[in-house]
Amino acid sequence: MKKIIDNVINRPEGCETSKFPASFTSVRMRIEGLTTENQVGNLRCDKLLLNGDRCGKIIKLGKCHEIIHNLYAVISGISLLQLDLSNEEHLKPWWGPNTAKLLDEYDDYVKFTMGFAGYLYEKFDKKTDKAVIFDAIKRSINAERPVLINFGPYYDWFPITGYDDETGRLYGYDNLQDSWDEYPAAEGYEDGMFYLSRWYEEITEVVVITGKTEQIVTYNDVFQRMIHILETMQKTEYFKRSAEYLRNNDYFKNYDNKQFTQLARRIEDFIGLPMDQRSVTSLCFNELAMLDALKDKWQYFKRISILYDNTLKTCWTVWRMVGAFGSAPADECSKALASPIVRRAIADIIDIINRNDELVLVCLREMMA
Repeated sequence: MKKIIDNVINRPEGCETSKFPASFTSVRMRIEGLTTENQVGNLRCDKLLLNGDRCGKIIKLGKCHEIIHNLYAVISGISLLQLDLSNEEHLKPWWGPNTAKLLDEYDDYVKFTMGFAGYLYEKFDKKTDKAVIFDAIKRSINAERPVLINFGPYYDWFPITGYDDETGRLYGYDNLQDSWDEYPAAEGYEDGMFYLSRWYEEITEVVVITGKTEQIVTYNDVFQRMIHILETMQKTEYFKRSAEYLRNNDYFKNYDNKQFTQLARRIEDFIGLPMDQRSVTSLCFNELAMLDALKDKWQYFKRISILYDNTLKTCWTVWRMVGAFGSAPADECSKALASPIVRRAIADIIDIINRNDELVLVCLREMMA
């Protein structure tokens, strides 16, 4: 038997997404009945908004999806993490997988997310027999509920929307399709979905949503957890260390052009974390400020949104300095980074990014006092 869930809205494409919130958004929208059939093009928005109400605005499909994604990026905590530029392991193969690993060490972000969404779920890993997991996946897909799978070794979350008993394949969506690249472990693509028969060998976690329950995580729980995550990140001093690393000329005195080019790409990747994820947080809090249920906090929400919008604009300055997306030739960027003045300028910008995190933390503490 082969079963594919039809009309699943794929994850929002582009750099503003991280794997778990984006995949969860696709799964959540399909479970709540929001499909490609009833959410296509410009229409009067009938989406699942932050408080579950109907929006009533004319809005494009992609933005419907992104609003929900931004919320769950904040709820999961991924949008608030820091990495250390001086630690090469933090940026292998890019920032996304390592933030998920850091969050795994902090707490069970899947459990917290499901508690806010009001979902019952089962979680499996390789300690469970393959046949047991496959049966759970098939039951979920037969019930029109996509499954979340985290494929290793790089913490890549995907929405799984189909299976084939005969071949043992699983089918899923990848937001890298038609954007940056294809999922590297995919055995092939069919009808816009990748398929994988050796999925059990690749899994880190499998999350199967089994039903709905009462919401046990509130917005106040989310805000308190944001405080704890930001406090934890400040204690790591990852951003502070990154700035100090760039100011220490001894690290770079023997660098050649090739090494400075590699440094430019590392800085581009490193700055992508606060650029993408603080931007997502800014957009989320701008939406939260419009909710009647949270109207007593709207002034704090606006302050947070403005601070992290400033982080986004500040990060763009760094990206232009290191030639992100071909904005400057590689040889020019390597020559620029050979200058201690340019490296200090980037370090100063990282200090601003870190300071904005500190100010958001102050704002959240005042709000929850």
